[in-house]
Amino acid sequence: MPVSAEAAGRPTLHYGAKGKSVKVVQTRLRALHYDPGAVDGRYGQDLRYAVWAFQKVNGLKPTGTIGTRTWRALGRPKAPVKLKSSPADRVEISKKRQLVVVYKGGRVRLITHTSTGSGRRYCHKGSCSVAKTPSGDFKVYRKINGWRHAPLGNLYKPIYFNGGIAMHGLSSVPLTPASHGCARIPMPHTANLLFKLVPLGMRVYVR
Repeated sequence: MPVSAEAAGRPTLHYGAKGKSVKVVQTRLRALHYDPGAVDGRYGQDLRYAVWAFQKVNGLKPTGTIGTRTWRALGRPKAPVKLKSSPADRVEISKKRQLVVVYKGGRVRLITHTSTGSGRRYCHKGSCSVAKTPSGDFKVYRKINGWRHAPLGNLYKPIYFNGGIAMHGLSSVPLTPASHGCARIPMPHTANLLFKLVPLGMRVYVR
């Protein structure tokens, strides 16, 4: 059955679900350039992150529950709201929507959930600051293919675009902004994919 057909008759899926309907969602999200992880019919953390991103792009509350409205959206999906129209190769980080979108050749190649700076004050070794992801126009100047043990924590495959601010994998990527300023990316699968897609010198736009 096509995803767009008889959405009201499809089962409601929650985290932990298994079966053919889960595999349908995984296959569809992958085709739409989200990253649900392995297409294995198991609703795990990778799929939940992808569902959150999809629901946010489509104006739905990011609950992770795949009900009638999400099934309908899978049949008639919206494109992410563009922050810029050029260049053709770029990364867009939306702090409002907590999304990262990678464009290559003007086309979407990856849409992922993220968690940016919390806005809270923090102190480290006597120095205090506000956990803020800066808005602006940047470009990737450094990548580390592996773990970096930074002063504020461990970063998986960080992609630096503004001083010590990077997009990087982390095991915890909550729905709310929670980082010290970086853009957290689900790991390992999505962080690995992002690392492959984003080269040195690629433009990064944060809004």
